[in-house]
Amino acid sequence: MKVDYIIVGMGLAGIAFSKKLLAENKSFVVFENESQHSSVVAGGMYNPIVLKRFTPVWDAENQLKIALPFYRELEKTLQGEYNYPLPIHRVFKSVEEQNNWFVACDKPLMQEYMLPSVGTDKNPALVTDFGYGKLVKTGRIDTKT
Repeated sequence: MKVDYIIVGMGLAGIAFSKKLLAENKSFVVFENESQHSSVVAGGMYNPIVLKRFTPVWDAENQLKIALPFYRELEKTLQGEYNYPLPIHRVFKSVEEQNNWFVACDKPLMQEYMLPSVGTDKNPALVTDFGYGKLVKTGRIDTKT
């Protein structure tokens, strides 16, 4: 059998590439043995901010402009729900991290995603002595379905 492409693995990247090939009427075959899934390991999280240093992920805005419509279309095609928008809370370990959060919130690239406040809700399962920051326009893609 002759095909245009061979796809190894059917994680998020394999699905995205196969969908693109279908749209372009290209032939392909998929080899999948379910031995390794980077999509599952990554948990399907999408977040445009590097939480360690409160800096933007490279080209995050453009990546999300492509990825989110792709997943909406995939949901329509497969008649399922795969994109679960949800906020991310970043627990602060010090006053310095709080200050760094506010500095980052003032940057134009960050304002759309970082709320300029400190959450103080107490959860007995978490140590939040210095509060937490909240990120929006983040979420999770179901990688197990």
